[in-house]
Amino acid sequence: MLGLICNIGALLLAFWAAGKLPRLRLWFHAAAFVAILASPLVAMILGLPDLFPEEEDSPGARFAFLPLIIETAIIVLLYCLAGAMLLSQSVHSAITDWRDGDRTP
Repeated sequence: MLGLICNIGALLLAFWAAGKLPRLRLWFHAAAFVAILASPLVAMILGLPDLFPEEEDSPGARFAFLPLIIETAIIVLLYCLAGAMLLSQSVHSAITDWRDGDRTP
């Protein structure tokens, strides 16, 4: 549950900080993206204790992290879509500037 809240918190913190310092907005979002991407792995490392050789994992131990993995996948997908839209706009802007440059005498 803490991982889910921290992922949402990192996303909201990135948007808040980007609003306060717009010049560094990509850095804030990049840091949030990396933190969100690493959160399931960190949660699994910290949440699952090392077992002795004679012990077995419980069958549902790995499924406890499924909500965190799904939330991470959704947020990463949204970040990828936002990045694609930003790239598309910049490419469109560059093409428009290039075409307008050819029309001027």
